[in-house]
Amino acid sequence: MFKKYLKIKILMILIFFNISFALAQENSNAVKNIEKQLAVLEKENNLSGVVLIAKNGKPIFKQAYGMANIADHIPNKINTKFNLASMNKMFTAMAVMQLVQEGKISVQDYVGKYLTDYPNKTVHDSVTIHQLLTHTSGLESFWDEHAKLAKEKFRNTSDYRPLFVDKKPVFKPGTQMLYSNTGYMILGLIIEKLTGKNYSDYVKEKIFVPLKMYDTDAYELDDAILNMATGYTMSVEKPGQWKNNTFLNVIKGTPAGGGFSTAEDLLKFADALQNNVLLNKKNTEIYTKGSLKYRDARYAYGIIESDINGHRIIGHTGGHYGIANELMIFTDMGYTVVILTNGEVENYWEAGNFIKQQLAGTTPALDNFFYTRKVIRQISDHGYESGKKMISDDSGKHVLKENLIERYGYKSLFERKNQLAIDLFITNISQFPDSSYGYYNLSEAYRISGQKKEAIAYLKCYLEKEPTDQDARIKYEKLAH
Repeated sequence: MFKKYLKIKILMILIFFNISFALAQENSNAVKNIEKQLAVLEKENNLSGVVLIAKNGKPIFKQAYGMANIADHIPNKINTKFNLASMNKMFTAMAVMQLVQEGKISVQDYVGKYLTDYPNKTVHDSVTIHQLLTHTSGLESFWDEHAKLAKEKFRNTSDYRPLFVDKKPVFKPGTQMLYSNTGYMILGLIIEKLTGKNYSDYVKEKIFVPLKMYDTDAYELDDAILNMATGYTMSVEKPGQWKNNTFLNVIKGTPAGGGFSTAEDLLKFADALQNNVLLNKKNTEIYTKGSLKYRDARYAYGIIESDINGHRIIGHTGGHYGIANELMIFTDMGYTVVILTNGEVENYWEAGNFIKQQLAGTTPALDNFFYTRKVIRQISDHGYESGKKMISDDSGKHVLKENLIERYGYKSLFERKNQLAIDLFITNISQFPDSSYGYYNLSEAYRISGQKKEAIAYLKCYLEKEPTDQDARIKYEKLAH
């Protein structure tokens, strides 16, 4: 009897170790594939940034790519600080939920309960904290107004208030979703009112310092900050010239975005979130449980929740000119992925999608992305007609990604491959004839190529679809005369 029991126990141990070895081997293969693909993106596609992958809180892959400062040839490092853009919303929502947990605020309360002097009566009386957190307030953003003013004047949350305080919701609060930076700025004002502290000081005290996130802050860009990446975009008007995003950013991080962090600091935040360090289990679930459809995912409180092949992912993205980032926490698989980039968005798209595919398996959406990349390569290597045939032979099995083709069109203009850009934009028009931007993009390609007649014709097509675009109309009049 004892021998039989011993055999069963040994067998179970062997099975356990075989499974563990197989999983370790699978992890190793995935990491090798990711490492290889990212190296290709750096060499061939100007990937610039940091990618970190952790398993159960321990990094299994981390690598820096490209330049933090192109002009001075300063490379990115693992601990380089990157602009987070909208990823800061995770911290703002976390601060609000900590106040909820302390009993100092309710997400069902109206703005006016805390900002008693808020002059916009509709917002004061009708918009709730929940609606601000979930982008269902109906409040539009303020970037158009901000772009016309001296950015160095906006250093405190209250400095932004005149830009949005008189704006009314564009729909009845709670009935629709409209991504709103204004909503998160108002949350920052509420945090300041309740705590009596500056927003950035408060989140540092309650989130960053406890987690030892010492390289995360709302840095002021006119200060000399060590080890900080500059964001870059490709100039179309000056092919081959990289443009930095210094004058396009906020001067200091805000409750809506613009702070800086590192991959390793974001891993600390992810670990704390999964272990209920900042919130108890109940409030962590409320914070991360998406209830509203947002693109192909669901929006929670400053957190985006999605699923790939039954695997739950939580985190947030952040994007602006020369900024494209994401934190992904695979809650049931033990993976945490941090992607921070300071270049054009197509590298972030490809890196993120490839990592998802390797870790959680493919999906129709991922297949469509990589099929589109194959079509772009086919057109690049063999011309428009070859790409057209490839699409035809596919017989509609895949759906092309219009925005990906568009980005590679502009990349081609940057690389002075004007005919390739024209071929890619024509492909977009042929596949998405109702999309107005395809006509604008093709007009730009012809203009930059010196083909004025064609540029005018396609810009006219664009204006027929977008008659209120005054900037395009001015450009048309200049071209036509």
